[in-house]
Amino acid sequence: MKSIFYSLLILMLTSCYTTKIIVGEGAQGNNTINFKQTHLINGLFSFDIPEMKKIIDKENYTIITKHSFIDLALNSFTFGIYSPTTIIIKH
Repeated sequence: MKSIFYSLLILMLTSCYTTKIIVGEGAQGNNTINFKQTHLINGLFSFDIPEMKKIIDKENYTIITKHSFIDLALNSFTFGIYSPTTIIIKH
């Protein structure tokens, strides 16, 4: 019984993780853009974000990619068919 409890506890504690990429000197201002990246079948297929191409032309920005609790809950409820990711771009 304890092993089941600890296994569930470990799975619940891994709900959110973040990746931060700093390009150039990083974000210089307080401008923030939020996107939802859509992945299908556990990331096998993903869709392009056209607005992100406009930001990449700049020299200094920070990209934060994270899987929030809601993103992972949606992934769990759809059994991995729909896997969203939250992308935050600061410039």
